[in-house]
Amino acid sequence: MKSTSSSRETSNSGSHRMMAVVTSPKADGRSLARRVVEVGGSSLNFDYAHFLPSSPKCGVLHGHTASVRVGLTGRLVDDMVVEFGELKDILRSIINMMDHKLIVSRKYVKIQDGRASISFRGIGGEYMIETPVASIYVIDSESTSENISAHIAALIRERMPENVSGIYVRLSEGLNKWSISTVDAEPYG
Repeated sequence: MKSTSSSRETSNSGSHRMMAVVTSPKADGRSLARRVVEVGGSSLNFDYAHFLPSSPKCGVLHGHTASVRVGLTGRLVDDMVVEFGELKDILRSIINMMDHKLIVSRKYVKIQDGRASISFRGIGGEYMIETPVASIYVIDSESTSENISAHIAALIRERMPENVSGIYVRLSEGLNKWSISTVDAEPYG
């Protein structure tokens, strides 16, 4: 909803002209309008490996180059939802933790003495992987693109200011396929 007010402006020649000023309704001095900012691009790509034991095609260890696009909705503070550079830095710090790692569900991992033992039953039988802990990134669920994008969205939410009311993360793991996860924050007041 927009409200329009008119004002009269006098030019140097003495003639008058009308101009429309479009404003957003305000409550308690704050704009009710929500805005969306979005970041993406090749600097927000990362490579990872994973496996999905219950999937005939993805039940073996394989990898992807993922691209990430993030959008935020929220109330303007100092005429911005958040600075683009700040959002990109936060997103980069998150995806850097996953870059060139095996993303794996917690249920398959046992950690001891700085080593990770990963075992699962997948296509073709039992799999066992021994690797340094530094080479894996553990999440609470299966490492589907849907769950990875939801994990990224939750990590972004933890780092956002109160004026951000919603987040979406679009994760592509190849051409013409992606998952989108959204996180709604508490309504701002």
